[in-house]
Amino acid sequence: MAVNHVQTFAKGTVLFSAGDPADAVFFIVAGKALALKGEQQVALGPGGFLGAVAFFQETSHTYTAVCATELKAIAITRETSREVVAKQPVIALALLKELALQVPQGEELTFFQGREETGQAQPVSAEAVLPKGHPVFEGCVPLEYGELVFPVEVECRACQTKFTGMRVRTSRLQLAEQRPDFRNIYRNFEPNYYYLWVCPHCLLTYPERQYDRLSEVAARRWQSFITAHPPQGTFEFSVPRTIHESISAYYLAMKTYEVIGASPDLWANLWLRLLWIYEDLGAADLARQAAEKARLYFAESLATTTRSAAGDQRLYLILGELDLRLDYRGEAYRNFHAAATMTGGDPRLKQLASDRIMDLRSGQ
Repeated sequence: MAVNHVQTFAKGTVLFSAGDPADAVFFIVAGKALALKGEQQVALGPGGFLGAVAFFQETSHTYTAVCATELKAIAITRETSREVVAKQPVIALALLKELALQVPQGEELTFFQGREETGQAQPVSAEAVLPKGHPVFEGCVPLEYGELVFPVEVECRACQTKFTGMRVRTSRLQLAEQRPDFRNIYRNFEPNYYYLWVCPHCLLTYPERQYDRLSEVAARRWQSFITAHPPQGTFEFSVPRTIHESISAYYLAMKTYEVIGASPDLWANLWLRLLWIYEDLGAADLARQAAEKARLYFAESLATTTRSAAGDQRLYLILGELDLRLDYRGEAYRNFHAAATMTGGDPRLKQLASDRIMDLRSGQ
């Protein structure tokens, strides 16, 4: 019976949310889940129950349960509960004990079976990743994003550690607008929180969409670096991932880029996306610093690499937008003018550049 009723849930799956009707109890067979209620968070492993009290009280759930890893669990429903009691007395007795210990249930999340404590491997500290004085931003990426990403198994290109990376379901994104700096704004998602994959073991960090293109030379450089400088901790995104973790990943990517000798294009796009995150968070000083870095690398890319005329137009336009953020209006005008008057190129980009010149002249 147990084998027939075991279900497998992908990392990031929301088993139920606070306020949902309690239709099932989940008995964890393998993997780890998180119970979330306000600022409280409890990790549960094999032997733990989720949703037991609300199920038997026939009420709504008072907390949210999310799969922190791939999870194998037995879902005990009203239809199967009698069968469980009859054929799985060990599970039935454990469930009775859980109910006895949890009721009455107060504001605190209380679990007695299957609770996982922090392991020996400690996560890398914020002080070791973020620059001195950088704030740690509170909050998590919305749980609703879980429906717009899916897990894939990834093998680190440097240390061969296998880990779970989250990939965006681009077909489900709802585009609201594209801004002049080519940032896509979606009604239901912010992809910059999922831009990077991080190896939890060696901390190799690289853009998700370009991960398979990391060269063997770059991977060997990172291998040599971590052999000489072993990572002082591990890194793994929580479920749901936090804003702090997402920003930390950008700074881990900077260390990777330094070691492997990343191209100016990679650096420029990394700083541009971090700029957008800082702007969303209202961190004006950090946003300005990111704009300066992005401008530096885009200018280097324009001067040192070859691309199509349309590609150059895009760079001139991005440089112009960064100039405006930094109050370099004269430089912004020159970059927009270069995009508008370029031989060949994309007529739509020429028009966009001309529109931005008109905005500058009108004082916008």
